[in-house]
Amino acid sequence: MPLFQRKNKKIVRMNESPFLNIGTMMFGVLFIYMLICLIIYVTSSKITPYEVTSGTLSGNYRYTAVALKSESVVYTSESGKISYFAREGSKIGVGSGVYSVGSLSPTVQSAQEDDTAQELKAADFSSLRGTASTFANNYSAVNYQEVYNFQAEAQTAMLELLSGNTMDEAAQSSALNLVSTDQAGIVVYSVDGMEDKTIEDLKPEDFDRKNYTRTNLRQKKSVKANDPVYKLITGEEWSMVILLDRKTATELADQTVIRFRFTEEDVAFNADFSILQVDGNYYGKLDLSHSVIRYASDRFIDIELLVNRQSGLKIPKSSIAEKTFYRIPAEFVFANADSDEEIGLLTETYDTDGSAITKYMRATVYEKTDTDYYIDTSLFSPGDYVLLEDSSKRYQISDTKSLIGVFNINKGYPVFREITILDENEEYCIVESNSTYGLAQYDHIALDADSVKVSGEEE
Repeated sequence: MPLFQRKNKKIVRMNESPFLNIGTMMFGVLFIYMLICLIIYVTSSKITPYEVTSGTLSGNYRYTAVALKSESVVYTSESGKISYFAREGSKIGVGSGVYSVGSLSPTVQSAQEDDTAQELKAADFSSLRGTASTFANNYSAVNYQEVYNFQAEAQTAMLELLSGNTMDEAAQSSALNLVSTDQAGIVVYSVDGMEDKTIEDLKPEDFDRKNYTRTNLRQKKSVKANDPVYKLITGEEWSMVILLDRKTATELADQTVIRFRFTEEDVAFNADFSILQVDGNYYGKLDLSHSVIRYASDRFIDIELLVNRQSGLKIPKSSIAEKTFYRIPAEFVFANADSDEEIGLLTETYDTDGSAITKYMRATVYEKTDTDYYIDTSLFSPGDYVLLEDSSKRYQISDTKSLIGVFNINKGYPVFREITILDENEEYCIVESNSTYGLAQYDHIALDADSVKVSGEEE
């Protein structure tokens, strides 16, 4: 038999490994664990860090002030159709014509009949556009009275422009029943019943715009005898009064001169300042001798007091939390020579069978006074004791105190740090810096204290 025929040609099939072997199972478990961790990470709330910086709170005193001026309401002695010739907010001298009652003289009537043939200058159109733009920018559907004010202002502006283009000084002086003023001042064509008020007469409700009513005198086409027709602001000296709460009044009590700005402007001014208490309410009064012409028609003026407040570490209010701690009398504490932030205690706790367990332990200090230390409540159970070494004296842990603080995350996990608030506004607080158990500049804290969960807290 040939040699190649004697070779064994039997083929044996190897057994295939099962799919669910130990390696596959371990990989599956690891994959599921990583998937669960990923889901927990994605769905859990994150602690957003905030870097503590030093600074001050300033420019936070925003108020709506009530303007008190030297105002004199002028009444007409005649009845008839009324026409105005002085621009609102303009200064006029003694003997200047302000309005007329009755028909105009033929000269003026002829001039006004030819108004449509006159061409207005570019500056005239610019003035009209400015009036319309101011109305559009400040329009509010809540205060529809401003629509009527704008209508009267536009009509007066047109009358002034047309009369300026068609009437010379002689023609204006020939108007029938032209009434002149007997005192100098700034012309205002509205009254609100507050012209004679002083700071002693003001009430808190006077600072609410919803309670305010202003009558625009230019809406009247005709007047009767003894009707108000305009008013004059006769002096440059005026005051702005703001309503203060007791806390702010105390803070500003020592101020005799205060710096402020009108909120619609960037320029700052100084004003004499005083605080008056009337019927249990506190009012701040700013006395000025300028700018009255710009706010001649305004009773309410929005202002901001530029007062530099306490300096320290600036933190957001959202980072502030309140936490409860146990009080430990100082006589039961072993001080740590290496750190003021840690103390030693000899404690006595009880096992499940009721037997006492005595041991030494270390605790982090969150606040210290001359007589007491405050430590985390998670270290003890109610009824535990701290002992005085080599003595039978003991203190049962029970007294607690709530501290205000933030969560420091410099080490990657939250550590409560007490703060002392020096000043605050709606969004930020100024806290004491470099205190033993507090914060330092450039520390990182949790921006939202509610997002922090620490051991010992209930979910």
